[in-house]
Amino acid sequence: MTEKRRGVSPVIATLLLIVIAVAAAVLTYIWVTGYIGRSTSTAEAPQLQERIKINAVQAAAGTVTVNVSVMNIGDVIVNITAAYTLTEGGTIQVCANTTTKTLLAPGQIADIKVPSCSLSAGTTYVTKVVTAKGTEATLTFTLPP
Repeated sequence: MTEKRRGVSPVIATLLLIVIAVAAAVLTYIWVTGYIGRSTSTAEAPQLQERIKINAVQAAAGTVTVNVSVMNIGDVIVNITAAYTLTEGGTIQVCANTTTKTLLAPGQIADIKVPSCSLSAGTTYVTKVVTAKGTEATLTFTLPP
């Protein structure tokens, strides 16, 4: 007795090889783009390390200078370029200091003065400090009545 063995036709075999090659190419592409995405995101990390914090705000009712204590809690030197005091909703600017150019090393604290503020007792205000790269820190405070 002779057995006849049938194999896969050449057309089907060619199609299977093409499908396997395309699948391998797609998987390689996904792996490479994921690897490139991870390596470029670590290169941009220094921008993400710029962080500041407002420790305290000293102010009184009347037309006064608001003193803002700012600390660099990041890993890079920051350049403080502006400080503002706004109403609670942040809509009306009470006073601003946009001429400040204060460099803070990591861990360093500085006092920024915001002059000519017209503040009312019992009112809530928001103080913002901004760096040259656009990093902001805010602190909300209420003047005692």
